[in-house]
Amino acid sequence: MDFSILGITTIFILFISLLLALFVLTVKTSNKKANTFLGIYFLIFAIHISVFFYSKYITLPVVLEMLRDHIAFFTSPLLFLYLLASIYSDFRYKHKYLLHTLPFLIQILLFSPRFYFADQNTRDFLLKNLNTTIEGKLSIIFGLLVAFFYLVAMFVELKKYKQLLLENYSNKSAFNYKWLYQLLIILSIIFSFSFFKQAYKFYGTNIEILNTLRIMLTLVLLGFLTWIVLKSMYYPNLFRNINTKHISIKGIVKENNIVHIVNKNAKDDINRLLIFMKKEEPYLDATLTLQKLAEQLGLPNRTLSVLINHNLNQRFFDFINQFRIEKAKKMLLNSNNAKLTIQQIMYDVGFNSKSSFYTAFKKETGVTPSEYKKRSHIE
Repeated sequence: MDFSILGITTIFILFISLLLALFVLTVKTSNKKANTFLGIYFLIFAIHISVFFYSKYITLPVVLEMLRDHIAFFTSPLLFLYLLASIYSDFRYKHKYLLHTLPFLIQILLFSPRFYFADQNTRDFLLKNLNTTIEGKLSIIFGLLVAFFYLVAMFVELKKYKQLLLENYSNKSAFNYKWLYQLLIILSIIFSFSFFKQAYKFYGTNIEILNTLRIMLTLVLLGFLTWIVLKSMYYPNLFRNINTKHISIKGIVKENNIVHIVNKNAKDDINRLLIFMKKEEPYLDATLTLQKLAEQLGLPNRTLSVLINHNLNQRFFDFINQFRIEKAKKMLLNSNNAKLTIQQIMYDVGFNSKSSFYTAFKKETGVTPSEYKKRSHIE
């Protein structure tokens, strides 16, 4: 197989990475912190992978060559911090985030005795036989563990994010959850390819097979970067986030030692809530949040959250959407609305996403809006 394929693919990856870095670091946005983490990630990513391009033309000092390899340990922490900054609108830089430099520092420490603090001959030997040395093997294992740890941590944070969205917002489609979830799925695929490539370094000796694995991985990376470019083109207003002051219902219940008992005051508040929902129809507002509804009812946010998410055992997202679906069903059955399209009805009842509307409607009725409309007319 022609090894130049790897070099050509790397050129494309370098170009796209640097272009994305320039874009996210200079584009005007309210979420500058998240973009900064992502921009630095792309820069480091480009520097790390550039070896497959420049190695045929120039030879860097061995220390710079090793540092270029080691800076890859910044990529997973940067993506984790990017995810946090994307999720939370009030994200702030904290001293504790310096702990995310530990993977890189541990890597430097691992190579210090026989490389960074060694003579030139020892350095050259270690770099030439890197995959067979104890440092090289430990580095591969450590790198995979770091990547896996941060991948799991990002999925955990995303799960928390989804829970907060469902407990506080009636429409999660306006947020970046789907984008972040897709990003983690693709990162998981990249990790799987990287795992097989690194595992082969332990047991394989055929350079042709190793180069093939490298080419496969770079093609996956190229697809990943192209996907990000397309996302930024089609969804320029993709990035929106929530406040860290949102507390999940589990946290509120634990913090206030709330038991699952509906007392008289809670019953009165629930009745008032249900009457208000039917009479005032606040759910028709596509941007309705728990905070907005609490203000309209004159209740504290936490009280309303406990009433819906705990006492009624429904997430705010589902609670609001059940009223929207009931309204949609009535509109579909009303002959006066015969000229209205399904999409018009969707917007009228408070949905702003076709996929969310169809999913919620089918969950409630077992059929799609179109099928429901046809069946009602037949009956």
